[in-house]
Amino acid sequence: MPVATLPFVDSRRLPSPCGSKMHLTSFSLVVAAVLLAALSSAGCAEADGREMVANGIGRTPEPTEAPVVETVVPTNSLPEGEIPERGSGDGAGGSAQGVDHGSVYVDSMAGTVGGTGAYDLSHPQLDGLALDHPVNVALRGPTEALRAEFVSVISERSGEESSAGAGGEQGDSLRGSGTVYLLDDRLVSVVYEFQIEWAGAAGPDERVDSVLVDLATGAEVGLGDLFVSGSPWLETVGFFARQDLVIRLGDGVLWPDGRGLGPEVSNYAVFGLTPEDLVVRFASHQVAPGVAGTPEAMIQWSSLAGMVDISGPAGHLAG
Repeated sequence: MPVATLPFVDSRRLPSPCGSKMHLTSFSLVVAAVLLAALSSAGCAEADGREMVANGIGRTPEPTEAPVVETVVPTNSLPEGEIPERGSGDGAGGSAQGVDHGSVYVDSMAGTVGGTGAYDLSHPQLDGLALDHPVNVALRGPTEALRAEFVSVISERSGEESSAGAGGEQGDSLRGSGTVYLLDDRLVSVVYEFQIEWAGAAGPDERVDSVLVDLATGAEVGLGDLFVSGSPWLETVGFFARQDLVIRLGDGVLWPDGRGLGPEVSNYAVFGLTPEDLVVRFASHQVAPGVAGTPEAMIQWSSLAGMVDISGPAGHLAG
């Protein structure tokens, strides 16, 4: 039986425009190589273009700032020593352990911010109450608020030159603590003193704050809550505060125009209670030049007789 075979195609030669001849197969291979090279070149360019955009090459990158890193030392939730108490050591302390709230212990928070700032703060807590109890939350409120402000300021300056200068100069620092003025079965009163030292500043930034908490309700109590509504308590507190400040600071130290002592609640927002006195603290430069610091004025409860609400939070102190 004859074997079927595929037709044999003889190669042909095409005339070259230049007069020479090229084999068809060779010509086809050259054309294919040229086309392949062109396609490969276009494909690589396109791929490189996408890669360049994805990697940010060939364009100006968006400006970035390194985040400010805060390193925090864990706070102490267990009793450690004793918080300073007003009058401690002379028998005049106003602190007493309660059946429900327990006694006072120190809780602390310390850390560094951005490598240029450091803070070391402490505040009182009551060991008979949970950490998330409203009373304990209120007692650590001033330190937490100022710590947040300190961190925020340093974060805003993160793009600027480091505040820690050469030659061993210190960076920014925040320190402070709370002093228990009163702790009985009804109230806990704490006054806080803070000092911020900004690198390069002429002097420290001194701050004062206070918290008065009703242990029965867990609510914070304002100074106005202690007095009979409609009574001239603001004017009376201002009068006696001025008298005591003159005794403490001397004549001619207070601002001549009496600023900071007018009958406005905001002038007396920082205060503490003791069994004998209402103690008002004033901010730096509020009532006198900065050399006076953050002065205090003490007003005996007997001077406020008839104006303190006997059924109110401080009635047991003035009665």
